[in-house]
Amino acid sequence: MSDVLYFNGRFTTTDERVLGVEDRGFLFGDAVYEVFKFLSKQPVFFRDHWRRLARNLDAIEIRNPWTEPSFIEAMRALLERTAFADGIVYIQVSRGEGPRAHFYPDDMVPTTIAYSRAFKFPDAAKKERGVQLITTVDRRWKHCDVKSVNLLANALAKKEAQRAGADEALLVDEGAVREGASSNFFAVRGGRVITHPLDEHILPGVTRDHTITVARNAGIPLDEGIVREHELGSLEEAFISSTTLGVMPVVKIDDRPIGGGVRGPLTAQLQRLFDEAEAHAVGF
Repeated sequence: MSDVLYFNGRFTTTDERVLGVEDRGFLFGDAVYEVFKFLSKQPVFFRDHWRRLARNLDAIEIRNPWTEPSFIEAMRALLERTAFADGIVYIQVSRGEGPRAHFYPDDMVPTTIAYSRAFKFPDAAKKERGVQLITTVDRRWKHCDVKSVNLLANALAKKEAQRAGADEALLVDEGAVREGASSNFFAVRGGRVITHPLDEHILPGVTRDHTITVARNAGIPLDEGIVREHELGSLEEAFISSTTLGVMPVVKIDDRPIGGGVRGPLTAQLQRLFDEAEAHAVGF
């Protein structure tokens, strides 16, 4: 079954080929994207995703095709047309279409797409079992805080992890652990949770932000700081976070068990707290 596709203000399906060959998102990666989760056709943390999309468009000076009310209207209409209850919505806005040139006019009309896709989210067994990571060199561009479609380095890192029998790649830059190829990273050391501070080296994750909030509200010690690669083997616990995974335990890094190779107690507590927060954040 084809997925529902929103394209420049109209609805079709993903069977229709809609992008022109000179769209700047296709030619230059001149675009940003956003992904939100929905349950029972209702979005999760919706306004956080809208704010991040708007912030990223502004960061690379692409005109926002929506206001917040028109974005809500478009996404509500997309979900109403969707045939399944649970999944994700992928959104992409490029600078637009025009003759291929590095210079571009200031008045370009953005190309906007959004489509829904069924997704199997982790069940309780997966949330307990956790995932394995490998470390690899961070080869991304220098504005990782922008959720751009320039994901070649991320994709190559994910493929490296897959070939090693792992689930995710942990990106390391001159000894500093940054984040996963498609997730944020958290470490537990000395009973404290540590995650990379918000700067140009990591993406401001919606799940990351809510995990930090629930941790602090629960009185769990949490620092935003740098974890070094040589410290990974001595961690008590570790986990990653993303829209599709939620809070996910890390049980091995580079074939070395973390915390005995099982989910740790702080990770389990944060999973429960995050899941409760997510359940209260469903809807427009």
